[in-house]
Amino acid sequence: MDINEQMIYSEVYGILDMLGKSYIDKLPDGLYRMIKGKKLDTYSPVYDRESFKSKNIKREALSMIALFHLNYWCVNDEEKNSLQQMLNENEEKYQMTLKEKYNSDNLFKKKEKVEEYNNGSAIVQYKETIFSRFINRIKKVFH
Repeated sequence: MDINEQMIYSEVYGILDMLGKSYIDKLPDGLYRMIKGKKLDTYSPVYDRESFKSKNIKREALSMIALFHLNYWCVNDEEKNSLQQMLNENEEKYQMTLKEKYNSDNLFKKKEKVEEYNNGSAIVQYKETIFSRFINRIKKVFH
């Protein structure tokens, strides 16, 4: 396991410590032990509730906490459905940005602009010289 993954587990462990024992108890024991065992011993982030938003937390760590919230901490089905809907909307927004960024239609539009430029200027055409035509005819005869 690389150091980045260990830092993610350390951040998740720090967030769980900030949330308290009531949240940790709702997690399966094996999951909490795995997080504790895979965290980086030299990196121990400490969070408090007041300055939590200003901390620079890795996206993967927040994703793990969101998954824990969805699977273990939601009190009722209404809360779970609301969270699931929010996650789906975020995923749709992310997919739309990717689609706009890597849309194949945009690639062709750029190509059309290049063709428009070429139509406005003189294009140099390759003409075969007499010597090269003579060599090519000789090659055709022997093939």
